[in-house]
Amino acid sequence: MEGITTTLTDREINLACAFAEQAYGEEIGGATRFDSKLGTTAFYLYQNDVQYIIFRGTNGDPSDWLMNLSAIPWRINGKWAHGGFVAAQNSVWKPIRKRLDPAKKTYCIGHSLGGACAILTAHRLVSGKRPAFKDVRCITFGRPNVWLKSKKRLKEMVNVSVVASSDIVSTVPRLFYSADSNQDIIFFGRDGNDYLNPTKEFRNGDRKLKESISSHMMETSYIPRVNACKVEGLICDKSSL
Repeated sequence: MEGITTTLTDREINLACAFAEQAYGEEIGGATRFDSKLGTTAFYLYQNDVQYIIFRGTNGDPSDWLMNLSAIPWRINGKWAHGGFVAAQNSVWKPIRKRLDPAKKTYCIGHSLGGACAILTAHRLVSGKRPAFKDVRCITFGRPNVWLKSKKRLKEMVNVSVVASSDIVSTVPRLFYSADSNQDIIFFGRDGNDYLNPTKEFRNGDRKLKESISSHMMETSYIPRVNACKVEGLICDKSSL
């Protein structure tokens, strides 16, 4: 087996899922909370010699920010990204960055809009000025498309996007933006199976034009599937799909 099956454990994915859900509450035990005027909420947690940056996802109907956030691209560390997502991430970036130690393992975590902020944070950590962060792991759930379509890849890191089959948020914005070209996708199929990096054609066929906002919810579409998912059991042979 390949990819994240040798670099990521079930515990890491489960812990990331738990933190992404807890970020919707008022606090995460032991974490420092940051709130911006743009409405972004993030938490910094240092635990067992590991750093966690956890972003709160969307409050209310995700369609609101999908329509209202600026789609004008902004350049961030050599990559063009959705301007609204960059503004949200940047609004809490400075106080978080001051607390980070490049020598420590660092997780960037989030659901929905929080997932967009998480991947932007991870990108800034691995591509920023020295000292470079050596071990950055981004684990997101229902992350929207962040990057302006291009052939330029992100720098190598553990970059995992967990996607529920019918989650419409994970497929938008569509016109000019795309997902990371070098991410690993854990895809929760409608057939009950969990897939690693299935083709775009397979994912589109599995959705069967039944994308919905309701499939974006952590408590119904992500937490139960993550709890049952085993990294070593992911179906990653594309020829069998």
